[in-house]
Amino acid sequence: MTFNNQAVSVSSGAMEYRKLGKTGWNVSVVGYGAAPLGGVYGKLNEKEGIRSVHTAIDLGINFIDTAPYYGATASETVLGKALKGIPRARY
Repeated sequence: MTFNNQAVSVSSGAMEYRKLGKTGWNVSVVGYGAAPLGGVYGKLNEKEGIRSVHTAIDLGINFIDTAPYYGATASETVLGKALKGIPRARY
């Protein structure tokens, strides 16, 4: 797998999960912070942002943090594009 034109080694089953309170949900111990998708830290290349979401999900991350304040809903919009077509059970 590559990310930012660099090879990334991915071990199957490496992500750890914990139960989220009394919900019964297994949540990855590492989350994906979506603020950059809203351009909070500078101009966003949307294709790269979407690819970063796909990479996070492929690595087993299923906890995604976003808010309407991240780029005046831009983060949520890009995240929606990234998640389109991905089965809900994966995140």
